[in-house]
Amino acid sequence: MNRRALIALCLVVAVDAASFGLLLPVLPFFVGDLTGNFNAIAITQVTAIYAGFQLLGAPIIGRCSDRYGRKPVLVIAVAISSIALLGSALANDLTTLMVWQAINGASAGVFAVAQAIVADSVEPGDQRTISFGALGASLGLGFVAGPALGGLLGSMDPRAPFFAAALFSLANLGLLLSQLQESRRRKADIDQALEPLKIFGPQQRELQRLLTVYGLFYLGFSAFTGIFVLDAKTRFDWGPQAAGLVLCYVGVVAAVIQGAFLPKLLKRFKAERLSVAGLLLVAIAMLGVAGIQQGRELYATQLLFAAGVGISTPGLRSLMSQHVQEHQQGALGGLTQAAVSLTQLLGPLMAGQLYAKTGSASTFQVQAALVFAAAALLISAPALRTAKPMGAVKP
Repeated sequence: MNRRALIALCLVVAVDAASFGLLLPVLPFFVGDLTGNFNAIAITQVTAIYAGFQLLGAPIIGRCSDRYGRKPVLVIAVAISSIALLGSALANDLTTLMVWQAINGASAGVFAVAQAIVADSVEPGDQRTISFGALGASLGLGFVAGPALGGLLGSMDPRAPFFAAALFSLANLGLLLSQLQESRRRKADIDQALEPLKIFGPQQRELQRLLTVYGLFYLGFSAFTGIFVLDAKTRFDWGPQAAGLVLCYVGVVAAVIQGAFLPKLLKRFKAERLSVAGLLLVAIAMLGVAGIQQGRELYATQLLFAAGVGISTPGLRSLMSQHVQEHQQGALGGLTQAAVSLTQLLGPLMAGQLYAKTGSASTFQVQAALVFAAAALLISAPALRTAKPMGAVKP
């Protein structure tokens, strides 16, 4: 994959992340305006319905990108998302907002297909991990711009970030049409794309293990992010702008880690070891949030959180990509995105119920336990990096 193509892909991912991140600081306040109260369960229901429909849509988007090409599938998905974001901005009741967010979730597939494009174009190994890290850094940069702008706009009008997100999504449509090149050019691969992705059976035990690690991590992660803004409002009386600044800070740290430090770390440590270290940092950060007494202390806990996410996720994605055939990378991207979507469905609902019944400390402790379990499972794995890629095809 040449540098120009990777930059174009990273820009698409960054703009997509910004359009999503715009909504994070303001969603609880927008739901509060629509319902007349600041209710944790109502807020997490909106998050959950987005994730639930993404769970259904992501595998279809990934599989279609294997069969029909990455670019046309992304163009259609982003166009639908633009319409759904505009509809969300114009919603006048909770039910209408949930319908539009369901459509938005069903069309959310940019990052899943972007991972498949990297796997199409980069040989398995450290360079693929670095390229996944570049995508992750772009995701982080999107979350720098998105929550910061969303917090600023949301302090004036809770609907404004939704309109801005729709404009960002339209800008992404323009980027896709003008800059992105199709990576699925081999007819043999396209013909093979109808073959189902196999994740069960004795030959796929390591893929199953990695998917379980990935799922446990994102269950804790999604539960944490689903309740973070509400907890900051409840414990520290933070509004959307203050919460948006912390999310911006997390994005900066994660982007720096993945863009500047990950290539150097990979020269000294294996990808799975970095992933273990990152998972442990995330779990420790969650325990830290459970114990802090002042809002400014979040900047210390979230430093650990962002660093942990930055060094753990690229390695996990790269390792999984080596355990499926090259013509099925889109299906894998859809599967991993579906796994994330399932956790985004269950995690916020779980966090909302725990938070309402037991308070913040126990909620964050449960989330930390899930991430510790993911780290323990990865530690128990054999040397994953010694396994040969299955059915690898040179780009």
